[in-house]
Amino acid sequence: MSRPTSDQRKAAILDSVVQVIIDVGLTSMTVADVARRAGVSTSLVHYHFSSKAELILAALQVASLDDKEFRDEVASGPKTPLERLETMLCGTLPVDADDASWLLWIESWGETRRAPKIGEVMADLDMHERSAIRKLLAEGVAVGEFTCPDPESVAARLTALRDGLAIQYTLFGAEHTADESADLLRGAIRNNLGLGELATHR
Repeated sequence: MSRPTSDQRKAAILDSVVQVIIDVGLTSMTVADVARRAGVSTSLVHYHFSSKAELILAALQVASLDDKEFRDEVASGPKTPLERLETMLCGTLPVDADDASWLLWIESWGETRRAPKIGEVMADLDMHERSAIRKLLAEGVAVGEFTCPDPESVAARLTALRDGLAIQYTLFGAEHTADESADLLRGAIRNNLGLGELATHR
């Protein structure tokens, strides 16, 4: 079996950072924790990343890029603007309380006031999502699928609701099932766009 390349080792280290952040939190995480999780030496981690802060930032940037690529793929897809909007928002809700992506972002949000670089990553990710949503809203209005006189406010409301549902489901136990949370969000999307009531799951 061939030995992992330098890039493969680096990617494995960053994957391990995410899991360690989820397990012990950003502040409690150590480079040694990451090395153990990745099955490498601490010296190899330090070879690729000069500090714990750089290690965390690199992992969050990779995760952020993954989220952006998902949204860009959805936005450029073949479905109607409404269908793509629902996929972009409802498709990113957690499907269970152990959803790694949401646990990572929730943990990261808590550090934004103390770590400006993390705050920049999170702000950039938020701006990217709102921009993608506004473009879908403009597209839907242009083809006559729905109305939306204030795309900025609608994008802010819908992302805030999605985030709130995800936090409630992930951290505090599911008052609603995953399907019910998605239905709540779809209903809010339709209400904000002047569309009719949504037939919900029973």
